[in-house]
Parts: sequence; structure tokens; C-alpha cells
Amino acid sequence: MAETPRLDILIYAHDGRGLGHVSRSVGIGMALRRLYPQVKVLLVSGSGFTGELTGEAPLDWLKLPSYETAVVAGKSKGITGKSMYSDGELGTLRAKELAHLVTLYRPRLVLVDHTPQGKHKELIPALSVSASNTKWVLGVRGVVGSVAQARSNLARQIFTDHYHALFWYGDSSVLGVSHCQQLQDQYGREPLECGYVVRLAELCFSNKGLRNSAEKLAGTISIPWLGEKSMAFLTCLAKALKNIPISLGRWHLFAGSGGSGRVRAGIANLFSGMENCHIESPGLRYVSSLLRSKTALVYGGYNSLMDIIYCGMPSLVVLREMEDKEQQIHLDCLLRITGNRLTTVQESQVSAKELESLLMKNLQAAKSAPPEINTDGAVRAAYYLNQFLHGEE
Repeated sequence: MAETPRLDILIYAHDGRGLGHVSRSVGIGMALRRLYPQVKVLLVSGSGFTGELTGEAPLDWLKLPSYETAVVAGKSKGITGKSMYSDGELGTLRAKELAHLVTLYRPRLVLVDHTPQGKHKELIPALSVSASNTKWVLGVRGVVGSVAQARSNLARQIFTDHYHALFWYGDSSVLGVSHCQQLQDQYGREPLECGYVVRLAELCFSNKGLRNSAEKLAGTISIPWLGEKSMAFLTCLAKALKNIPISLGRWHLFAGSGGSGRVRAGIANLFSGMENCHIESPGLRYVSSLLRSKTALVYGGYNSLMDIIYCGMPSLVVLREMEDKEQQIHLDCLLRITGNRLTTVQESQVSAKELESLLMKNLQAAKSAPPEINTDGAVRAAYYLNQFLHGEE
């Protein structure tokens, strides 16, 4: 029997509490399928939102059991997942599964997001069994942050032993050269600067009807995961939205993972009876909502920031009190070039009155041309990957 043709590109998306890692990976996968339709591409992730992030794009993917995390005193901590395996048990099981996938599909190239060893070192068995001519590529977000796993001696050694290239999903004209230099110092390889990856832009390529709707919205609110201070913040937000006239439009609130069933019921009660506010889980409707909104309220993750910058709308960015200052560092750099289109508040320090005032101000502001930021990261990464497939450096 003839052997099954090799997979061209396997994309591994680190999954954690947010959607940044998988969103970047989906964006690059979508660009590959759009620009190089004959290339065999498969994405693997534990994120349950992967299908929603992909939308109608022809990008296939495999689901791993999901990791779950909780934030305690600003620090992320692994907890038992929906499959009822512990964090450590999932790491062991997923490591074996990833090794099996690499053996079965024999990818010519593997693109890894975030760290060369994968979460809980789950990529190490796959690296050891992959074909000698498989090219491994690591892609890292604009601001790495204080991620111990990314700065470890183990990460450096694994990269040195197995990896072919290093991508940086940032723009040095925005972030400066220090982040690229940090990566070069860590991994001993000069990163290829790709630019920011904007999944929303790729979605618009694959679904031309996303912008088409008679209803224009006041705003889109995105809370991708619920943390320690989220309930208090949502209480303030509900009070603020009650005072904003419905004549200015409706608000769509997308609330993500985290929190018990009791907490989520409490959120529904907060906004119960508010005709100008609709609540639902994250999904493809988030993109359509954002494209039709006058303003947005988002948290400060990579993916959310790129979405609102792409849309060119005045927006309110909420920051959590996290031990890892990656989002704060990243946002400080973006604020220097976005001017007054972005306003920031601390999740635990804002009042209902302040939220109302800031949202009203943004509703009355006009959209403006996007700032000069390189947002071709998905296209550029896809180009490099295709070059690597054909032996071109």
C-alpha cells in the first residue's frame, strides 16, 4: 500500500486562559490557505474556540483536551480541565498525542507558537520522533513578557537542537528593537520580523459579508475570560450602560470562559431587562459586531488590540492586575502612536460614572485612519513558511 502523502505544515497553538496564541495561529493558517491553496495545512490546539475563530475559512484543525487556568493574586495557575484530568495529567497525555500526530502525518514543517517546548513541555516527545528533515519554526508575540518557560535554558537548548527559524509577530517601529534583541539573546538566532498578525483581516478576506447588516451598533464589549476582579467590573459596567440612551444603539457583550455557573448566572442578572444590551459567548458574531460598532470595550490582549486598531474605532482598553506585565508594556508602546483613539482603565479601579463618561465620549468620536503599524504578520509568516517548504531561505 502506498504511503499517505506527508502533511506540509502542522501549526501548534499553545492554549491557555486567553485566545491570543490560537488566534495568531489561526490567522497564519488562514493566510496560508488563502495564498497557497495547494499546501496541506492542519492546526492543532486545545482551545475550544478554534472553530469559532476560523469561521468560514478553509482551515482544518484537531482538538486536544483543553487546559484550564485560574488567576490567583494576579498569577495564572493550572487547574483541572473540563475532561477532569489535572493540569499535569493533561500535559502527559497531550505529549503522547502530539508525538503520535507528528508520527502519523509526518509534517514537512511545524509552526509553534510561544515556546519551543510547548506548554508543560508537551512538544518534547514530538520533537524527538519527528523526521530528520522536518523543519520546526517558532513564532513569538511582540512583547514576550516575564514568561519563565520562554527564558529558560531548556527552551534555548531545545530551540538550538531542533528549530530552523524564529518569527517575531511585532513591529520594531512601534515596540523598538529591544524585544527582538531579547529573542536573539535567548535563542541565538536573529528573528524574522513579520509584523502584527491580525486574524480579523483574514476573516474579512474569507467572508465578504461580515460587514453587511442593516443594524449599526453602539458598541462591542469583549471579556475573553473572567478573572478575580471581573464581577466587580461588570457591576460597574452594567450601571454605566443603563445610563446610556438606547437611541444611541445597542451593545453586544461577549463573555468568555472562567467563573462558576453561579458567577455566570450573576452576570446575566446584572444585565437582565436592559434593552440596549445583549450577552452571548464569543463566536464569529463577535467579528460582525465589531465591524458594525461605533466603539469597543476590550481587554488588553494582543488579539483584541489588533482587532480594534484594524477597525479604526475609538476604544476603551481594560487592564487586569497581572503579575506578568506583558499587556501593560505592549499597550504603553501602542498608545504612543494611536493618540487619543485608545483610552485605558484599570479593571479594579474604575467607577461606573467614569465608564459611562468614557463610553459616551467614544460614541461621539469619529473613526479615523489606522495608525502606521505593520499588520501584515499573517501574510509575511505564510510567505516565509512557503519559502521554507521549497528549500528557499
